[in-house]
Amino acid sequence: MKRILTLTLILLALPAAPATASASHSLFVNGDSLAVGTQPYFPGALPGWSIRTSATISRHAFEGASVLRAQGSSLARVVFVSLGTNDDPRNTSSFRSSVRSIMKVVGPERCVVWSTIVRPSVAGASYAGYNRILKAEAAERPNLRVFRWRALLSRHPEWLGPDGVHVTAVGYQVRAREIAKKITACPK
Repeated sequence: MKRILTLTLILLALPAAPATASASHSLFVNGDSLAVGTQPYFPGALPGWSIRTSATISRHAFEGASVLRAQGSSLARVVFVSLGTNDDPRNTSSFRSSVRSIMKVVGPERCVVWSTIVRPSVAGASYAGYNRILKAEAAERPNLRVFRWRALLSRHPEWLGPDGVHVTAVGYQVRAREIAKKITACPK
């Protein structure tokens, strides 16, 4: 009896195991170099969340659906997408198709937060068409939320690097914090 009491007291004195994130607090990040730059700041912006990332430099939007399919049934409840920056802005139909493919893979039960695109024009075409597509698709899909990165950067152009795409460490930190607000507003 004394041995059981001693063991019980020892177990009670041990620190509790850290709480694991619940399924409702799980995030999958699917993105390009902007997601790579933002990724180190997500844990601080989303404490207690389980975060998995698949981000690589120069990933295109058409690659996004296959990245999500590879996750299978372990795909998180919330998905953040940072894709489109490396695509040709003159090909809006391809981008719309990529958005729809990604939304089909995630299904209607998961929440998707997708960042608008900021980048200098390519061959005289701006990325405004891509951003309009995101807005239109979000209007048709209650589980797609648009993170207005373009609007935020227009208020803070000092964060933008010389390439017109990537930002300073402060920019990435604020980006993560603002994306986190959209993510935590997703329905549980």
